[in-house]
Amino acid sequence: MASDTHDSRRWEKGALLVGFVSLAAAVLVAHGSPPESYELSIYAETPLSFWLGTGAALLVAVFVGLQSEGRPRKLALALGGVAALAIASIPVLRSYYFFGAGDSLTHLGWAKDIAAGRMSTLDLLYPGTHTIAVFLADATGMGLNRAILVMIMAFNAVFLVFLPLATWRMTQSKLASAIAALSGFLFVPITNISVFQMAHPTSQAILFLPLVLFLLARYLTEADRDDLLVGTPTGLLMAVSSAAIVLIHPQQALNVLFVFAAMLGLQVVAKWWGTREGDHPLLALQTALVAGIFLVWAPRHERASGAASALVNMILNGPEVGGEVTQQAVSLSAIGGSFTMLFLKLFFVAVVFLALAGLLVLSGFLGRIDDSPDVSAFVRYLGLGLVPIGMLFVAYFVVSYEKLHFRQLGFMLVLVTILGAIALSRVVEGLSTRFSQRSARTMLGVVMVVLLAVSVPTVYQSPYMYQSSSHVTEAQMDGYETAVEHKGSAAFVGIRGSGERWTDGVLGYQESRKRKVARGSLYASEEHPAVDENFTGEYISRHYEDRYLAYTDRAKQQDLQVYKGFRFDRQGFRSLDSTPGLSRVQANGGMQVYLTDSETNSTA
Repeated sequence: MASDTHDSRRWEKGALLVGFVSLAAAVLVAHGSPPESYELSIYAETPLSFWLGTGAALLVAVFVGLQSEGRPRKLALALGGVAALAIASIPVLRSYYFFGAGDSLTHLGWAKDIAAGRMSTLDLLYPGTHTIAVFLADATGMGLNRAILVMIMAFNAVFLVFLPLATWRMTQSKLASAIAALSGFLFVPITNISVFQMAHPTSQAILFLPLVLFLLARYLTEADRDDLLVGTPTGLLMAVSSAAIVLIHPQQALNVLFVFAAMLGLQVVAKWWGTREGDHPLLALQTALVAGIFLVWAPRHERASGAASALVNMILNGPEVGGEVTQQAVSLSAIGGSFTMLFLKLFFVAVVFLALAGLLVLSGFLGRIDDSPDVSAFVRYLGLGLVPIGMLFVAYFVVSYEKLHFRQLGFMLVLVTILGAIALSRVVEGLSTRFSQRSARTMLGVVMVVLLAVSVPTVYQSPYMYQSSSHVTEAQMDGYETAVEHKGSAAFVGIRGSGERWTDGVLGYQESRKRKVARGSLYASEEHPAVDENFTGEYISRHYEDRYLAYTDRAKQQDLQVYKGFRFDRQGFRSLDSTPGLSRVQANGGMQVYLTDSETNSTA
């Protein structure tokens, strides 16, 4: 028996050594391979040795983390957490200039305005992430573009650390918290539809949620209520975290408020039922505090009230159930893709956890979780908390309002990940009665490896999901800066987007929107959409007089390699250089700028 224990410990130590060495080598390789130009796929361009190293570390984390106890388990889970963080931080490790070619560029512009004193943090609806980035830049001397990437890395770390800690506080189960840690490596809430691994405040708020849930669970279960004259230390930290999530993104703070309110309602009812929730301290003060902070902050900003009004008006004017889903399905079919396959790629893991969570919550409300009163209570808490968030999800989906339903889904998936981890722990305990404990945990390990293999390719946008990477190069930013600096009176048009996001990032939001440099795109033009057979230099020259056509290498590669020439084909791009009246006036490898000459067109 002692020999078996000794052999087991040797196996654990050897596996952990391999895992840590593999991860260290992977990080060093990634750091030593900065991008030379725009990378269409972060997966294909990151060295294979990085993926092998992090893959080995995750395998060790899964099997040692499930089979071991004590210190080896903790080391294994720490190893896996750092490996998952490394994957989620490739833009930092590989020294990307910036990451996030859409909304994130506008957030960079806002951060520049705050750093330059052109904008007060009080004027921004969600200044939390921008302020953190400005502070990091000031404290370290790094550029704002890199400080934002480091800020994103920090929020990923919060998610990975506090997801298992929150589960531990709710269950006091080492197995459930270990499974929650492994589930965190899946980044289930990151769907790449309205929740991204880039500068996007609602995404950072969702990644911040496990910290709020950890403090919530501690507040309800810890006996530190007499430490302060008013309140408790944990209650004070909850108040701070509540204020923080409002500043990170009020929409997700409102979701927190709904969850707290649902839990408070359950506590009140439990006083009559006589269930465990009735013994917990009432969440009345904390719920009122979140509501107060939200009501003081959000209505000051037109953006918040405008979104609420738009939702109500769209519901009253009639539903448009999943309108964008139908449109995307048609586009996918045109480029040879499958909507069903894309759904499975993006949501297979989420569906698995939703099913597990649903069964667990049903068991909780039927009173079938009788081994731990606190576990049963928290299952009911989180299950009931999902109800108002789910109702908002349905409302946003029905009106197809700016894909906000996927933001609701991202928030829900944090709660679902915890519930799913608890459910898996109970499945393993059940299997252990039929098989050995080691066999049951090995089976779970195989399942987790499969889920990791499915989820890691969806951490970032890539051609795998019919998208291009959001990699932003210095050449692209320099190209727009030069173009804006030397432009005349003509405005910019883009291919699919106007280029306004780019000018936000270059000039700062205030200056960009004041000057209105970018106006319209070939794709979105109502009068003269230059798409399909109309995407020719001759058509653009004739219908877009006195305009700069500006596009990045990302835009071109996306249309030619990802969208297979759908709407904008290779022949159309070639025609831009051979059309009289359309002159290429700038090219730096990162972007191209053409000027339509009205005099040449009129002469012709």
